[in-house]
Amino acid sequence: MARCWIIALVLALLSGCDGRTARMAQPENPQGRYRNQIAAARRLLEQKELWADRAEWEVVKAKDGWEVIAWRVEHPECKGPSRYLPWGYSVIELDSRLETIGYRRKG
Repeated sequence: MARCWIIALVLALLSGCDGRTARMAQPENPQGRYRNQIAAARRLLEQKELWADRAEWEVVKAKDGWEVIAWRVEHPECKGPSRYLPWGYSVIELDSRLETIGYRRKG
């Protein structure tokens, strides 16, 4: 019986992994070069999450638009990646017109 629980636990943990293990080291300035992408992503995040007011942003150019990662700050007293939990983020996909085309919650 214990063996079945261990197998179920391992499968549950593996199903939550998507390959992203690195946490962002330095957030983008919401008023900086990606301000339009962050503003579009923030509007969606405010509708979906209670932690939008404490998000820090990472913006990645995608083939046909942008991938904006909203990292949930859990440890504001820390510096760098230690501010976030590895699973504490959401991914907002934007097209080239900055319209939302996808949303994935990771934490």
